[in-house]
Amino acid sequence: MSAMINFGIDLGTSNSLIAKFDKGDCIVFKNPIGFKETLPSIVGFRKDKTLIGESARTYLEKDPKSVVSRFKRKMGTSETFNIKALAAAKTPIELSAAVLKELKTFVQTGEQVDSAVITIPASFDTLQSNATKEAGKAAGFRNIVLLQEPIAASLAYANKEKNIDLRNSQWIVYDLGGGTFDAALVKIVEGELTVVDHEGDNYLGGTDFDALIVEKILVPQIESKGRFNNLLSDLKSQSGKHNTLWYKLLRDAEDAKVALSGRTSAEIELPAAGIEDDDGNLIDNAEFTITRSEFESVIRESVDSTIEMVEKILTRNSLQGSDLQFVLMVGGSTYIPYVRKRVQEVLGIGVNTSIDPTNAIAVGAAFFAGTREKADHSELSRQQQSTIKVKTAYNKTSQESEESFMAKVDGATPGMQYRIIAEDG
Repeated sequence: MSAMINFGIDLGTSNSLIAKFDKGDCIVFKNPIGFKETLPSIVGFRKDKTLIGESARTYLEKDPKSVVSRFKRKMGTSETFNIKALAAAKTPIELSAAVLKELKTFVQTGEQVDSAVITIPASFDTLQSNATKEAGKAAGFRNIVLLQEPIAASLAYANKEKNIDLRNSQWIVYDLGGGTFDAALVKIVEGELTVVDHEGDNYLGGTDFDALIVEKILVPQIESKGRFNNLLSDLKSQSGKHNTLWYKLLRDAEDAKVALSGRTSAEIELPAAGIEDDDGNLIDNAEFTITRSEFESVIRESVDSTIEMVEKILTRNSLQGSDLQFVLMVGGSTYIPYVRKRVQEVLGIGVNTSIDPTNAIAVGAAFFAGTREKADHSELSRQQQSTIKVKTAYNKTSQESEESFMAKVDGATPGMQYRIIAEDG
């Protein structure tokens, strides 16, 4: 067993990932169900089940009041999320812990994931940082080291481009993810990567672009097919009669956004059931086209606001574009060609897209984790293993899609977790 932490986690607003440092390189683990590297940071509740990731996102369209996303924005606050299926509330810490526990299941190597470097935005204050650590502890991690996301991204770049000397240079990390935006000025100070200055917006990201597609492009097109008094309100309001359709349209808008990175237009269809207007007329079999130019038009103001934040950093630090090595692009939303083009066009600084913007932060966290020793919990682990007893009762064979599984666990279980897997996976 390694004495180093080795595991790095990007606990993201919209997606999370886990990676491991291994023999000088990093492995990004994939979900054993679906084989995707990213886990949507979404948690849902249905009867006695907790749904995490893709299953929760799918369930969002059926019961939006029992599903929560973007809870990272509320870390460090006293706000809670009311869950209809539970008739109770969940805290951002509890929801983040559920995501972290699920990420552990990506690691199918048989090793115990009891320590991790978890990344946080450069803008996180003490309360938000402590809340992230609490989530890690609730997920069963014994050693938790926090690392700022711009540092993680820079480490991913430095380890990929080993022949480039960054010691006498500085650069901007431009991180536009699914739910948040962060810009940071990074350079090496006394041998260590350091965030010199930063700006950000916790309410600006790719999911907000999806909402703009629905609000500014789709809703007007749907309204042209029938009579609606206030369709947007009926979609967005939790008590609105078209509320469940809102989440379906958001997901379709996300797919269209991704498609528009490689095409000049994308199509979105209304669900087979259609939608009734205020006169009771059914609008069905409707298909709407979104062009790349329309998309770029509706996100331009948001993209320009991110550039203004970078300009604030440059002004505060008396820097010109020529003083910077590059703008390092991180976050899934930087795949959008318009974002890259607009940043370079306005700032006059070359954009660097050499690292994978989706997994760079997890990879950088893993590289950092490979340099950090974990505390010795071997004795505690032996004590726990020697005192745990599990008795189970369940049907060995069944034709049912769901079966009861009963278990009795005796012994000290703090920090431990369980997962039940059938022999066929």
